[in-house]
Amino acid sequence: MKTKRAPKARPTSSICGCLVMALACSTATAALAASGAIDVDRMAAAGVRMLPGRHLRLFTDLPARDAVDELPAVFDAAVPQWAAAFGVQPADCATWRVDGFLIKDRATFAALGVMPSEHPDFENGFARKDRLWLVEQPSDYYRRHLLLHEGTHAFMLSFLGGAGPGWYMEGTAELFGSHARQRDGKLQLDVFPASRDAVPMWGRVKILRDAAAADASWPLDAVLELDNSRAVGVEGYAWSWALAALLDNHPQFHDRFRKLARVADRPNFNRRFRQAIGADWGDLQCEWRAYAASVDYGYDFARMAMVHREPRDFAAAQAAATIRADRGWQSTGIVLPAGGKYRIAAAGRYVIAEDEQTGEPWPCEPGGVTLRWHAGRPLGELLAALRPLTSLAGGQRPRRADSGSSPAHRSFLPDFAHPQPIGLAATITAATDSVLYLRVNDAPAELAENSGEVDVTVVAD
Repeated sequence: MKTKRAPKARPTSSICGCLVMALACSTATAALAASGAIDVDRMAAAGVRMLPGRHLRLFTDLPARDAVDELPAVFDAAVPQWAAAFGVQPADCATWRVDGFLIKDRATFAALGVMPSEHPDFENGFARKDRLWLVEQPSDYYRRHLLLHEGTHAFMLSFLGGAGPGWYMEGTAELFGSHARQRDGKLQLDVFPASRDAVPMWGRVKILRDAAAADASWPLDAVLELDNSRAVGVEGYAWSWALAALLDNHPQFHDRFRKLARVADRPNFNRRFRQAIGADWGDLQCEWRAYAASVDYGYDFARMAMVHREPRDFAAAQAAATIRADRGWQSTGIVLPAGGKYRIAAAGRYVIAEDEQTGEPWPCEPGGVTLRWHAGRPLGELLAALRPLTSLAGGQRPRRADSGSSPAHRSFLPDFAHPQPIGLAATITAATDSVLYLRVNDAPAELAENSGEVDVTVVAD
């Protein structure tokens, strides 16, 4: 924070000059307290403890206990992981230091003059390059998460020169704030939560699941519109994290997402992002619509990643395809011409789950297993979705698709959020020239239990 210049004193008034000098000194002192040296003795006298670390010096008014006192070590363990993720050489951040404030009583820190002058009423956390502030949280996990979230901001500002627009800035901070302890006790950042118990009080997945249940998931372009001109809000944090997690964990987009760090300080970030995705924009739109509707704890990105195949004309009266039971949506490659009705028949036996008590496999046919249901349909039932050819470039590779906000364009977007049940056989109608996608019904976290294939035949009705 820059120190404000005091107005020049009038030569005719020594009293006025003294007052101006006093104001200048007061302003400079406040600025120093807010962004310069910290009076450790004064902090201690106010009941604020200092917890030293290699990269973080943390001041807190919370009483001593392991979950609090470990935080500098947590921060130190995160630094090399941030460096690796953002392409920063370890030597460049070896001497990086941050002062942090973990706050129970805001008034105490305000009286000490160490609250951020530009945003003193922050809700949970705030960060600069060399300083961060955290409000005490209701769980040990969420407290660590918030420290890592704000630490990610500070690291990006320090070494990338910026943090991009709101969706990227907050999504990335949430991504690296999500963490877990490995079996050897080491901290691991960028961990997709396996269960609600693993991330107590965090709540991001619940927000996404509630939105999906209400058919109110955010379209991709709505997330990309989050910028730095206004507060993102709790929902914005959740959807920003969801997009960052998809891009970072998806084999088709991971490398391009990581390279965005190189342009975090550049203008027109979203344009650069679209250019990086390039011809795969249609694929990303499809992935997002399916993912937003089904995201849940333990999401298996590798198996849920869509399988795209080169489209082939439905030239003959019949076409065939094979679908794996251990994958998410898979293209058959079959293009169904607009206006036609098509009879889809399925056959085969596959494994859809393992018995929780015995470990024995559950055999299944395309009609599904009615002993257990998922998303309102029998487990293992064959499902279908149509991807309009307008979302592909040249009939082979995708191009940028509309966000879905325009009613005139909604029919040209794939609707993986509302699949059509096929089971052993069903008839579907193609409103526009579309590629047929299929999958068996199962939770995104449980595909690893499955094996086998479904044989599918498509006949013009």
